[in-house]
Amino acid sequence: MARGRRRRRRQRRKRASTKQLTAAATVQDVPDHVLEMILLRVDSSACLVRAAASCRRWRRVVADAAFLHSFRTLHGAHRVAGAYHTVDPAYGRPLPGGNFVFVPSTPLAAGDSCCFALDFLPYGGRDSWELLDCRRDLLLLSKKRPRFGGVATSRRFTDLVVCEPLTRRYQVIRCPANLKFFMCLGVFLLDDDAATGVGHAGGVSNFRVIAVLFDHHRWLDYRGMPMSMMFSSSGSGGDGTWQMVQWETIDDVDLPHWIEHITFVGRANGRIYWGLENEDGATLVLDESTTEFSITMFPENIWAPYDKYTFRVIGDGDDGALRVVRVINNDLKVFTQLAGAGEWVLEKTVSLPEATRGQPGHEEGLFFQHGEAMIVAASAAYVLVMPREKAWMFSVELDTMEVEREHDRNWYPGPAYQYESLPWPALQVCTDG
Repeated sequence: MARGRRRRRRQRRKRASTKQLTAAATVQDVPDHVLEMILLRVDSSACLVRAAASCRRWRRVVADAAFLHSFRTLHGAHRVAGAYHTVDPAYGRPLPGGNFVFVPSTPLAAGDSCCFALDFLPYGGRDSWELLDCRRDLLLLSKKRPRFGGVATSRRFTDLVVCEPLTRRYQVIRCPANLKFFMCLGVFLLDDDAATGVGHAGGVSNFRVIAVLFDHHRWLDYRGMPMSMMFSSSGSGGDGTWQMVQWETIDDVDLPHWIEHITFVGRANGRIYWGLENEDGATLVLDESTTEFSITMFPENIWAPYDKYTFRVIGDGDDGALRVVRVINNDLKVFTQLAGAGEWVLEKTVSLPEATRGQPGHEEGLFFQHGEAMIVAASAAYVLVMPREKAWMFSVELDTMEVEREHDRNWYPGPAYQYESLPWPALQVCTDG
């Protein structure tokens, strides 16, 4: 009898314990420290933003300063969601729906690719805009210009938009009426300014854009000069303003009379470079921190013979050195400027006809019928190259100088912009909600 009572008591305790476990097995009963451990392992910024928006409790956990610090420590300060690849019309056919396409970096990010489609852009959607630049999680685009009419229309200064794909927020930047007939050498998002806090910290509420325009020289006949305008958005909810940075004639800085002879050739180590045809190695340089223009002369063994299709300036590698990538006699050459001394040395070289032999799509006679291969785009990690004989693009990894044909970048003849999806501004939006 006593044994039966003990057995029944054990069974009742077991059933009660089972009910307690069943009752605790809900999302709401997961302790905060366990929920934090789970959310720390979310590898997609877009997924983390959606998790924060699901309920107040998750929003509180994710937006906590200690959680964000742990997330940065675990995953790094910036999460690379993928890259926006563009197509330069000089090298390939335009893409349907704009000149850019987003390629996610991981299969997990691929599930979030709808966040990066930019279908929220105004005035006709993404079809009406061309991608110009990207800095972390902000994109800069310009209103698409007609291709007819030559340089007079294709390089004219026009309206811009800065957007933040994860939050689907944007700000339109109107072209000032007095500048709409100026030719444009380039428009760029500027990096964060740690001293002033201007830059990424405020997303589309706080950023800077610099536009470099072309004007006829004030004093010299048949010469041109650069001018620059700075747009600063307003953190107080205003539309922001354009300000003239440089419009006066600059001593020792004059340019060819025709804008066709001025070509953007790279952005490296806080400076922007334009190659100048028929100027014996002279290159226009804009210092991003001071916004001052200057002319830099490269050694003859690096620039000669100058061809805008075979010359690029790169940098931002692990050593911070400035480099020039050239195609000379169909050899891809990498020149490096030694720190301190200013001396240039040949660092690496590879024969393109030899290195591409055996690659899928290779044909005999490439590189020998129509002159030098063309550099389509260049970064600190790789160079995109295309022979003049046919649209057969490949990339050269600069670490190994090996040819690669299978990467996604080889399908898009133009610059690629790495997109770092930072959840912090989006999380702030979620928290405020």
